[in-house]
Amino acid sequence: MNSNFEEIDDVASSQTFNQLGILCLDGSGSMTLEGNRGQTLAESVNLAVREFLGFFKKSSIVNNFSIAVITFDSMPAIHTPITRLVDIEDFANYDPTVGHGGRTNIGAALEKAEEIAKDFLNKSGASGIPSSVSVVVMSDGMCDYPQETKRVAERLKKIDKITICSSFFSSKHVGDSDRKQAQQDLQDIASGVNFYKTTYDAEDLRKFFIASMSTSKYGEPAAGTSSGVSAPKSSGVPASTSLSNSNADDEFSFDF
Repeated sequence: MNSNFEEIDDVASSQTFNQLGILCLDGSGSMTLEGNRGQTLAESVNLAVREFLGFFKKSSIVNNFSIAVITFDSMPAIHTPITRLVDIEDFANYDPTVGHGGRTNIGAALEKAEEIAKDFLNKSGASGIPSSVSVVVMSDGMCDYPQETKRVAERLKKIDKITICSSFFSSKHVGDSDRKQAQQDLQDIASGVNFYKTTYDAEDLRKFFIASMSTSKYGEPAAGTSSGVSAPKSSGVPASTSLSNSNADDEFSFDF
């Protein structure tokens, strides 16, 4: 089933589901290198996160979402604790290298995300409102602890209400061999082949973040939605925008 973005009036509706997005953003030293469009990779991530948050805050279903942000290198840090999307600061600094700059340990970030996700699901379970968590992982290179990372990911994927989406943020500084290995590592931790995407710039990342919050691990729209996330008229996203999960060979296929 596809999640479709439709034009709507900018009026927030009451809460009908409860979805948490946990962004796990690579802040390792290589993220300070220049990307494909003259910005550093970290600057592109900062821009993409801001635009992603701004997009969702203008949606009519904004009251259904919360966000947490984890930045990481060899160690994770909670940049933003669980915060209702209506209250989040979309103009904050989301540069993942702040306070980081070391090596890459995706597994450590996933363990922190697991703690946050379980806490969220435990607390939201009593409300009776359908709840789910999307763990969204972005990295620009190979994980230094791939086997441990896979073990943590497999543990998370066994939790029915948690979906892991992942993206390799490609740059000109990564050789072919390292690129292929990094792509494979990130594909391995995703909830399915359709939940992985190679991205190349801030715009790709923005679309990836939006799509990651718009579908479940079963190819259905996000918890409690019947037609996915609606795009506000001022968002710049065309009404035909949709997320496709129909082709298992696609890398988290987008139909823009």
